Amino acid sequence: MITLVLRTFLIYVFLILTMRLMGKRQIGELEVTDLVTTFLLSEIASLPITNQEIPVSFALVPMVILLALEVFSSYILLRIPRLKNLLSAPPTVLIHRGVLIQSALRETRITIEELMSEIRQQNLTDLSQVECAILEKNGKLTVLPKSKYAQPTQEQLGIETQDGGLMHIVYSNGIYSDEGLSLVGRDRAWLLKKLKRKGLEPSRLFCVTANESGKLFWIEKEKKTKK
Repeated sequence: MITLVLRTFLIYVFLILTMRLMGKRQIGELEVTDLVTTFLLSEIASLPITNQEIPVSFALVPMVILLALEVFSSYILLRIPRLKNLLSAPPTVLIHRGVLIQSALRETRITIEELMSEIRQQNLTDLSQVECAILEKNGKLTVLPKSKYAQPTQEQLGIETQDGGLMHIVYSNGIYSDEGLSLVGRDRAWLLKKLKRKGLEPSRLFCVTANESGKLFWIEKEKKTKK
């Protein structure tokens, strides 16, 4: 049992390191080469765990080879972009200037019902509202509405806004986030002063977020009710 635990832990740590070295793309939407590599890694990693007669090195060596192949192929594809079309399908235009391209639907094997479902998820109700629809390489559908159905921006409405940046967690469950504070260019002293000025006690707060302009948003802890 101890041997099984150690082998599992070793494969688990090595697999995490391998996925991290492959980059964030491997964790997100997968292309063909990424998907094949992921399947192979999961299959190879499970062999020495389920069968103790197989040495751990028999899994580690193939995983290193797959990692090297993935890094090498990514480098080659960056240098020779034309090779990408050999390993993964290029983006396909399904709707162009409001016209549905039926041949593209047949080639991609997408039914009109599936296309309508994707369009509804973009807050559009009809094909006539779509200017352009593109099936991307990762399988996602990009839908661009016609100008009269597109939501107006604040600039188009003539509304002046001030961009304060993203909100980051600076306090959560009794713990101050130094990383979040550094992202907004602040420190704990600033946060404590800000909370005190607003009459807020940190121990009563569930979480606090802030942005670069110094704006705070907080959620108080739920009060426990007696049964």
